[in-house]
Amino acid sequence: MDADQPKEVPKTQATLFNENKFTARGMELKYITPIIVEGELMAQLQQEEIDRETTKWKYALIMYVVGNSPFIASNWNYTAKPKVYYHNEGFFRIKFGSIADRDEVLFSGPHTMNNRPVIVRIWEADFDFNKEVLRMIPLWIKMLNLPLSYWSMDSLSRIGSVLGRPIYADECTTNVDRVSYARMLIEIDVTKPLPDSIKARDPMGKAFDQEIKYDWKPTYCPSYL
Repeated sequence: MDADQPKEVPKTQATLFNENKFTARGMELKYITPIIVEGELMAQLQQEEIDRETTKWKYALIMYVVGNSPFIASNWNYTAKPKVYYHNEGFFRIKFGSIADRDEVLFSGPHTMNNRPVIVRIWEADFDFNKEVLRMIPLWIKMLNLPLSYWSMDSLSRIGSVLGRPIYADECTTNVDRVSYARMLIEIDVTKPLPDSIKARDPMGKAFDQEIKYDWKPTYCPSYL
C-alpha cells in the first residue's frame, strides 16, 4: 500500500447505520447514562420530555368498535382529516387537528358502524386498553322529567356523579331547548349493573328517585370480565 494514501478507517455498526439513506427518515438517538439503583441499571425518565410527547396527543380519541368491525375515518365531519392509528389490541387512536374536531365526534354519539356500537373516549397518557375500554365506557344517559331547577352545571354534575364521571351535557340540555329530559355523557363502570334509577336528595333533605334511560346499554357476560 502506498504510504501517502490515507488509511481506511474501520466501519463500526454505528457508522454503517449513519450511511444508510433511510436513516434520514427517522430520528437520531443518543446514549444517555442510566442511573444505578440498588446495583441495577435503570432508565430515569424526565417529566418535561414526557409532557412534550403527551401534548402531541391532546386532540386524540380512543375508539373501539364492538365486534372488531373495520373503522373508516370518513364517517364523521371534520375540518382536517384525522390520522388513524390501529393498535394490535383492537382499538384505534384517532388524532384530530383541533379540539373542536375531536369534540364534534366525542359529543355527537352514540355511534355505530355496520350496526355495531362504537366506544369513544378521550385519550389519556396512562390509558390501558384492557383496563379502560372494556370497563370504563362513556354512555349517553337521559334523566327523565328532571326538574328544571336542577339543570345547572353543578346540579347535573352532582346527580351524574352517582353513575360515574360526568363529561358533557348535550346542546339541548345546556340551552334548555328540550325540557322532557336532561341528556348527559357519563363515563360509567360497565362491569357493574347499570341502574334504571338513582337516588338524590334536595336541599331540604327530601330524597327522590331519578329515572335513567340509556341511549345504548352494553351487555357483557361476567365470566369474560
